[in-house]
Formats: sequence, C-alpha cells, structure tokens
Amino acid sequence: MNKPLQFALSLIFCALAPLQAAAAESYLNFESHQFRPLAISPSGDRLFVTNTPDNRIEIFDLSKAEPELVDSVRVGLEPVAVAARSETEIWVVNHLSDSVSIVNVGATPARVTQTLLVGDEPRDIVFAGENNQRAFVTTAHRGQNT
Repeated sequence: MNKPLQFALSLIFCALAPLQAAAAESYLNFESHQFRPLAISPSGDRLFVTNTPDNRIEIFDLSKAEPELVDSVRVGLEPVAVAARSETEIWVVNHLSDSVSIVNVGATPARVTQTLLVGDEPRDIVFAGENNQRAFVTTAHRGQNT
C-alpha cells in the first residue's frame, strides 16, 4: 500500500474512532418496562418471575430455606406482568406481542394453555369476582376495553 493511501486511511480511522466510542456509550438497550414482574402463589409456596429479555416466566419453589428454580416457561414477547389466578394458573402480560399467556403451573412441566390477544401494548392485569372469574387488562389506547 502506498504511503498517501495509508495516511488517508489512518486519518479516516482516527476520525471515526471517537464516533464509534460515542455511539457505544449512548447505546440504549431497548426493553419494555416491567409493571408487576413478581407474583406469589396463593399458598405462598411458589414465586413467579418475569424474565423479560428471554420471554419466559421463571418458577421458584419457596418451601425450602432458599428459593429454588423449578421450571421455566416460554411465553409471549417481553412479559412485563404476572398474576396468580389460582394455585395452578397464572396469567402473564406480554407487552410486545399484545397478548396474555395463560400458564398451567400445576402441570409437569408447566406450560402455556391459551394465548389471548388483548389490544395494543398491555401493561398489567388484575382479577376480581368470586374465584377470580373476571380479568381486567390495561392497554395503551383508549377504547380497547373488551
């Protein structure tokens, strides 16, 4: 390689190096905010945790001296909230896939039994009524109540 070309390439590299460093420092990892990332089973024996980056719900056994991971279930994209409807059923709000995953945690292994499409960018879920028969899911836009 001739000297002028090598010099020119060196100057370009030196000019771009600070831009690359600035880009690396200003990089933001886009990930949905968690709203209710933890839930405990009604009996208090299990802990359910949203693993937002991996699109999973982690299930821990709390009956021992220290929490122990006993299961992991793939749900929708970017789970941000979890609520225990009963001892054997949890509902997981998936922000990016606009859905709620109903997970049977009484099965071995635990698994998704149903997926509900609930509207744009759901955030949280609560249950009401006798035996938690009604579910209310918050979404990003007005008029999406169903």
